Amino acid sequence: MLKRLFLLFIGNTISALAVAMVVNAGLGCFPVTATNLSIANLTGLSMGVAGMIVELTMLLLATYKGEGIGLTAILNATYGSLMVDFFRLTIPSHIFMITGIIMLPISWIMMGKAELGDTGSNILMNALLKSTGKSIRLIRSIMEVTFLLIGLLGAAQYVTWFSIVLSLGFGYIVQVIYKLAKYDPTKMNHSFIIKKSSKESHKIVKDI
Repeated sequence: MLKRLFLLFIGNTISALAVAMVVNAGLGCFPVTATNLSIANLTGLSMGVAGMIVELTMLLLATYKGEGIGLTAILNATYGSLMVDFFRLTIPSHIFMITGIIMLPISWIMMGKAELGDTGSNILMNALLKSTGKSIRLIRSIMEVTFLLIGLLGAAQYVTWFSIVLSLGFGYIVQVIYKLAKYDPTKMNHSFIIKKSSKESHKIVKDI
């Protein structure tokens, strides 16, 4: 259990660092980060607190869809979100953003191998996949584009060509890194705090 908790905390920390590195590079950001920045700019909250609200909202939606919630999701929504604020204030702005892009999927692998659940956005994606039967590529693309559109409302300066490219191509980057690491998220035996609904849909989901 200690090893799983260690992987979870390290994974969350690396995830927060990766997000901060990409934002501080000043060339764009991840689509979900655009949503967080938009809410932060419109409300006066910090990016981390705004991220916490977004993560918790996705968790509520996923729970409504019958998905299980583990410690990973809760820690990512709280500790992970606040660590983004910390790293944005402490790391230099000129750090190469490609490093952050590569680090994020690696952090997901670490959190996944802890087998204590998944992050809010991934849980919501899984719920939508099961309820619609659509492809991963389609569902993830719709989610990323939606995040970008929300980002345009209050953080348009962060939505750049790079953000658009990320919304369309980040899934492929994740797929390559997962394959190189021989990591299959569907084979993880997660422990949940809030268990999956017994009425969970069992639709067959296409991979592509």
